Amino acid sequence: MAVKHKVVECRNDYRQNHLYVILRALQNISSDNGLTQTDIAKQCEQIVLNLGVVAMPTAAEDHKKFMQDIRNVQEYLEKACSNEEVISVTLQALYNGISDPEKQPSPAMSVVLQLIDVKSIPSAVKRILHNGYSDQSLERALLTLCDWLSKWIYTPNLGPLVLCFMQGLETEQHYDILIEVTRSYVEKFFKLCVLATSRRSVGPVVIYILEKMQHSPEAFHKIIPHTEKVLYSLAKEHSDTSQLYLKKFVDLFMALMDHFPDYPDLYDSLKRTLELYEPTKNYKEKLNCKSWLSTNNAMLTLVPLSGKVGLNNLGNTCYMNSILQALFMTKLFRNSVLLSSRDATPLFSKLQSLFALLQFSERCSLSPNDLLNLARPPGFQQGHQHDSSEFLGYLLDALHEQEKSTYSNTAQGDNIQPGSSDFQPSENTVVQRSFGGRAVTHSHCVVCGSHSERADSFRELQLSIPTNCSNHSVQTLVDFYLQPEQLCGDNQYHCDNCERLTDGERISKIVQFPAQLILTLKHFRYDPASQQRTKLLLRVDLDAFIVLENVRYTLYGAVIHCGSSVDSGHYYTYARDEAEWFKFNDCAVFKIEPEELCKLHPPETPYMLFYSRVDTVIPEPVLKSQLSQRLQRVLLRDNVELEAERKRRQTLVNSPLRPPGGGNGDPPPPGCGDGGFLDSTHNRFVC
Repeated sequence: MAVKHKVVECRNDYRQNHLYVILRALQNISSDNGLTQTDIAKQCEQIVLNLGVVAMPTAAEDHKKFMQDIRNVQEYLEKACSNEEVISVTLQALYNGISDPEKQPSPAMSVVLQLIDVKSIPSAVKRILHNGYSDQSLERALLTLCDWLSKWIYTPNLGPLVLCFMQGLETEQHYDILIEVTRSYVEKFFKLCVLATSRRSVGPVVIYILEKMQHSPEAFHKIIPHTEKVLYSLAKEHSDTSQLYLKKFVDLFMALMDHFPDYPDLYDSLKRTLELYEPTKNYKEKLNCKSWLSTNNAMLTLVPLSGKVGLNNLGNTCYMNSILQALFMTKLFRNSVLLSSRDATPLFSKLQSLFALLQFSERCSLSPNDLLNLARPPGFQQGHQHDSSEFLGYLLDALHEQEKSTYSNTAQGDNIQPGSSDFQPSENTVVQRSFGGRAVTHSHCVVCGSHSERADSFRELQLSIPTNCSNHSVQTLVDFYLQPEQLCGDNQYHCDNCERLTDGERISKIVQFPAQLILTLKHFRYDPASQQRTKLLLRVDLDAFIVLENVRYTLYGAVIHCGSSVDSGHYYTYARDEAEWFKFNDCAVFKIEPEELCKLHPPETPYMLFYSRVDTVIPEPVLKSQLSQRLQRVLLRDNVELEAERKRRQTLVNSPLRPPGGGNGDPPPPGCGDGGFLDSTHNRFVC
């Protein structure tokens, strides 16, 4: 009996703490004829706010009652909200709730959306976008609506509103918001397409996202692991909607693989899945639509909400873009490059200009054509994928040697002799100050007992990955690198004293610790059967801190290789700015949670890691006023060109050949008026 009594108490708590109070308030509104429209509007506003804190019950019997109460609330609201003033206040309260960054409103609040005639949603969205809300407010509102759409099926208008909201943001060129939301929800929405109850709402949104994200493969690649299950479920269901979306997805996936052809290993499983289904002959036409960030409008967009500028892929140049972003996020190196006042070589000069634009440009992304032409290593073919580590080594060597020659010329002009203590070009270059280290290798012959040592400078340490261990971390690989190496068998070394190959031991010691430590993880081995290098698909955990010979370093950047082969795939970069982490994927830059770095699994593997010595003073960003006159002219020219491009685009937008309101024949959106959300031509709108 005690147990039954407790259950009854829980049910009473459910009614009192959730919708019971709201229902009583609505009953009072509908029965009290003495209330003014202003009073009713205030009570409806409070009801919307209360709906925002309603929690979904977990018990099955409570959930059934909960949904019945939700339907009752919806019916009461539709009766109460018959006046324009009441509707306006109610929907304003809804928008305030979904756009508040301090709140996570319950999806129960979405029942208010049923006050809107679905045909009126486009006009209502226009009203939102022309009401002066900030980008942060619009982004938060869309994120909230998408969160509801990912877990709530009881509001039919929710899916059309999300799609229309995204289309409206595209019209207003809020591409940064659309890309951020896509990253967060495309995977969830796609997986929901297996459910008939969700498909009608999320299906159009998924199709729209995949068609519009033509500037980056990120959204497409996010859903690839789930394609087999989703397509199989759609084929098995045999309903009209399942067959429709099966056809749409098959055609779209074929078109996207053609559009992003540089990931053959990643597409292996998808190709096997698609062999079971027949695409239409004109499947390539699926992408005959305007992309969010096409070549033209990518240059015209403002810097995204991440505050970072991307780099356009110039044809398999992700190997270069990933390295340039990692170097730019190395503040010590970036500041040294920007503030260098010496006569710069063409390569150094172009790097200065690129860094200045990455820090101060208002563009969403830049095209590093000039730098590619100067920094492409010998043997790197245009349009081919190459190794990011090789590119970094060549770039740093070239910068270092060119600056050394500049120092030598300056020293000769100042009558400083090469042997004097004032002449140390190898230690004073920007590259050496940022990344230069020194190691001493000790070798010991077990035959004669002789010792030898060799000192070498380095700018990166290449860490082998032992295959006889299942769990790897960066620290274990560093420790493995520093432990004594036995020189025997095929790995004997030549002893100068014995004058022959002998067994021995070798150990490396770091004697000069770089301010910024670069580690390259050698995710490959030589396969004797194929006589080729193959990628080691082993997981390596990224340590936020590592210790190198008792010197502590903290992680601030990582270049990731995505692909099963060492000769193909895709590179992108994670980098930290203060406490915030960002993902640099060619022209797309996003703020991420640090936990994302812990979720990497093969074939996505960390390749190059950037650590900063904890006692290194990280400088403040360079101010625009600190830049040289040449770099300030570069920024001024970029701003002038950008403004001219915007004006040309605006001229096209305002062309009389285009119908007012954006090309779809709709009348221009109404003005903000008194801040309400109603248009005189309609009587039910979303806020």
